[in-house]
Amino acid sequence: MYLSILKKDLKRKKTMNCILLLFVILSVMFAASSVNNIITIATGLDSYFEKAGLTDLFYIVSYDEQGGCELYDKVIENDKVSDVRKEECIFITSDCFKRDGKKLYDFTSTAFVLSVDNTKINFFDKENEIIKSVEKGKVYITNSLAKKAELTVGDRISFEMDGTKKELEFAGILKDAFLGSDMMQNYRFLINNEDYKEILENESIYSKSRGAVLYVSSEQPEEVLNDTADTPNIRFSCDKQMVKTSDIMALIIAAVVLVVSFCLILISFVVLKFTIGFTIAEEFREIGVMKAIGLKNSSIRALYLVKYFGISIVGAVIGFILSLPFSKALISSVSADMVLENDGKLITGLLSTAAVVMIIMLFSHRSTAKIKKLSPIDAVRNGQTGERFGKRGIMSLSKSRLGTHPFMAANDVLSSPKQYGIITLVFMLCTLLVMILSATATTLMSEDTVELLAVTKTDVYISDTVRELDIIYGKKTAKEQKEEIEKELKENGMEAKVSIELWYKIPADVNGEKFQITMLQNVDADMEDYVYTQGYAPRNEHEIALTGILAKKMGLELGDKVRLTVNGKEDEYLLTALYQSFNNLGESGRFYKTLNIPDNSTSSAFAFQADFKDDIDREELERRIDRISELFECKVFDASGFVNDCTGVSQTLGDVKNFLLILSMLIIILISVLMERSFISKEKNEIALLKAMGFKSRDVMITHTLRFMITGIIAVAAAAALCVPLTHLSMDPIFAIMGTDASIKYTLDKLEIFAVIPLMIISATLAGVFFTALYTKTIKAQDTANLE
Repeated sequence: MYLSILKKDLKRKKTMNCILLLFVILSVMFAASSVNNIITIATGLDSYFEKAGLTDLFYIVSYDEQGGCELYDKVIENDKVSDVRKEECIFITSDCFKRDGKKLYDFTSTAFVLSVDNTKINFFDKENEIIKSVEKGKVYITNSLAKKAELTVGDRISFEMDGTKKELEFAGILKDAFLGSDMMQNYRFLINNEDYKEILENESIYSKSRGAVLYVSSEQPEEVLNDTADTPNIRFSCDKQMVKTSDIMALIIAAVVLVVSFCLILISFVVLKFTIGFTIAEEFREIGVMKAIGLKNSSIRALYLVKYFGISIVGAVIGFILSLPFSKALISSVSADMVLENDGKLITGLLSTAAVVMIIMLFSHRSTAKIKKLSPIDAVRNGQTGERFGKRGIMSLSKSRLGTHPFMAANDVLSSPKQYGIITLVFMLCTLLVMILSATATTLMSEDTVELLAVTKTDVYISDTVRELDIIYGKKTAKEQKEEIEKELKENGMEAKVSIELWYKIPADVNGEKFQITMLQNVDADMEDYVYTQGYAPRNEHEIALTGILAKKMGLELGDKVRLTVNGKEDEYLLTALYQSFNNLGESGRFYKTLNIPDNSTSSAFAFQADFKDDIDREELERRIDRISELFECKVFDASGFVNDCTGVSQTLGDVKNFLLILSMLIIILISVLMERSFISKEKNEIALLKAMGFKSRDVMITHTLRFMITGIIAVAAAAALCVPLTHLSMDPIFAIMGTDASIKYTLDKLEIFAVIPLMIISATLAGVFFTALYTKTIKAQDTANLE
């Protein structure tokens, strides 16, 4: 009997059961994939670092004029250090590697050429095998750069630097555990040892462009950093935790998918609740008859639970199978840069699948409790247990100025706040996810976010790494470079004031505790033009500003003094302001603009900033950006482009947002079809009565479509209202990992948030409902007398 009833039910409710099956499949697929990916990334990073041989501390240093490495000698003698590995390299800029006479790719940071025989960590190829040798005349390149340059194995490129030229063949990509993430943006070129030696035969390269990466093992990394704080020529230093944090985008994407999975499971519960509720309401006669012939509540509930268990099992199996390639696709962009392995992937996926099935069954058991309230008399009374004396709606037709269709639709929605409220909540959740990602991606591409890079807002940013390295290596001063750029711009009809933000590694002392901190200075900027979260801008040479994170790390508050060693002279500096910045993951400071610091102390530099002296519109600005890019053969950005280049995450978030928008529209269409099909089934008698009164099928379809339109409008309006506070709630912690310590101002694309996304969501809703409402044409006026 059970099998007969189940077979009949599955055949009679094909649409509902198929949609429910789809949601189970999606829930399992997303849940298994996201849990697997989070575990893979969270645990895989440590495994990857171990396989690569990463240590506790990392330094990038320039060799001095004598070709020595003072830091190496100092660290190796430190009793807190257990091991030091020195990996020699050559510092290069984007114009050193070319293809067909043009730059291979115009990257905006320093890159490194190194010999495979001198590597001190393991680099991996595309197949996750350690690169142990490189053939003479060939080169392996960091994956992210190879991808941007659209390189394929066998492509010919040339190395050109200070008169030395060497032809090389692209042998494949390399995965770099230390500098391989998009946030680091420091690319490596791995070549044969003979090729490396031939390059160093150039005296200019040997004496001015050599450096090293030091890998330091220590159980007290912070103390070692403090002990080396006063060592010159340190270009960059960090611990393993900072390297791990640079891979945050991989975790963000996995976390977003996990949130989507959670929402899908919630939506599946809503779908299940509606399905069970409508099924029980529709089958009151069958349930009443079964009770009349002696079946107990538990037996009747078991009948429904077997059905939903069968749907859950089928959906879980399909969802689990689909989760394997889906998980691989989601993590492909991350695994392309890292060696990520998860030996327990199948077990984790199976456990996630079992958990989803178990939760669905528990929810199903709870939802079928309504069966207890039905009795055999319900079959006789047409599903009613007594007379209803209260009015059905809260609106009055006589007092309403709405037309017939809007009135009926609005009255239906207001008369059933619970069921339409749940539908509204589901639509709102789908819309909110897309809006939050839209706000985040837009913020990371906004010109206002340039404040979080601790630079002033200017017309253009000229990322000329060749000129920047000339300053660092003392070939030319910053003043000379700025004057040359100003002169060339003026000769081409673009008179501008040029400045540059220089970085310095400065030893600091706070009550005997030593630090080495990154300090910034732009001698041409007004200190008031920077944005501070607390305090006031430095007003003289002995006042400084620090990020809140760095001040906290050093134990400083506004008004405290810190001893800094500048130009070999130690002096006290007053902390007058706090700010927040993504630079160095939130750890940096700023000198007053007139403090004299020699250019040879520079450890790094931002792009040259140019403010035009004439007023120009957006079209002219874009024209000038293209023109300057041609003049200097480098990348040139406006403020928003500069932010995007520095963070390197907005494009990824934009892709995830578009994926979620498509997924949300699919979910909304499925929900709309299911709900509308359920409403038609439940309201069959009412629809027949309307037709008997003279209403046409078109009138019924319009009314049903308007009901969901009202629901959709309420949902997108609520989502738009909650977008900013929920974006702060969900994204502020992520930005805090990147370096902020206070809430940031989010930039909204008003057209997208308040027009494009709502219109697409409402359109998906109306499409799903309208085409499902066509089924009402099959209901005739005479169906009012049909008890079946």
